[in-house]
Amino acid sequence: MVNATTILYGTAWCDTTLLAQMSSHNQNLERQDGIRRHFAFDWTTLAAINPHYRRFVQGEIERLGEDHLSIRTQYRLLPISGAGYLLNDLQRYLLRGSHTWLNEPSDDYYIAGMDIGGEEERASSIEQSATASKRDSTVITIGRVCYNELDLPGIEVVHQCWFTGMKYLDQYAATCEMMQRWNIRQLVVDRTGLGDGLASLLREKFGEERVTGFRFTRPSKSALTFQFLGMVNSGRLKIYAPDLVPSSIYEECWQQLTHARYSIPGEGLMNMYCDASNNMHDDFLCSLALCCEAIHETCAPIQPASIIRPRRLYEDGRF
Repeated sequence: MVNATTILYGTAWCDTTLLAQMSSHNQNLERQDGIRRHFAFDWTTLAAINPHYRRFVQGEIERLGEDHLSIRTQYRLLPISGAGYLLNDLQRYLLRGSHTWLNEPSDDYYIAGMDIGGEEERASSIEQSATASKRDSTVITIGRVCYNELDLPGIEVVHQCWFTGMKYLDQYAATCEMMQRWNIRQLVVDRTGLGDGLASLLREKFGEERVTGFRFTRPSKSALTFQFLGMVNSGRLKIYAPDLVPSSIYEECWQQLTHARYSIPGEGLMNMYCDASNNMHDDFLCSLALCCEAIHETCAPIQPASIIRPRRLYEDGRF
């Protein structure tokens, strides 16, 4: 068959998909010769003839916002331009805190997230060199719980542990020591794959109320990604200032945050990752996200505010 019509349909999640690329190609040809090749009908087309659908979509836009990923891609038919990087310049700026790295805990309320990597025959030291990023690692992020002016909980990351190639029994011993020394109130630990055994040991020792296992699946990681971005966008997640931080940890953490990417694997889903082809892992990224999950498991008690007594309106003492 010669010169047959080809129809492409679906959701152009980002501008790197075949559908988005063909749409751009057809529109470029249209501008050259004026022959229409691209036909797009967003949600307003059906809304004009179906009031029930119109009310539904308008409700979703009010609930999620017009620039939400689902609204842009599924209803407005707009691909996500420059899709790839998880965090933009503003979001990375919001992540930068002014508080200092801590080597020892204070009397604050601490939570933690733990992303578990593999083990090797020979264990490396906790403070790793820059070459450690070439191997899968276990990262523990310790955060201090604080509250903003709206009494919403936030996290100030004050310490991170980096284990590369360490045997699981040694990781278990080091994590137990950390839990006790820092008095971690809530630890969310990756229990996917080989990490399930280590997570079970920690839950057995410290109890299920203090240690929560997190299994990475497509839906759970999507929820974790949206939650992480929500903490970043609201300014409720801050990372330590560079002073006093081991340079290898600081550089690796920010390298992953700078180069972290995202994809849209399905309707309403979002995935975050680092490109393994560049010898990059996402252990610091996932550890930070799991620390954000920990704040939803437990929150530090809010300091009681001063009691404001009601003012008497009348001299006789009645209100």
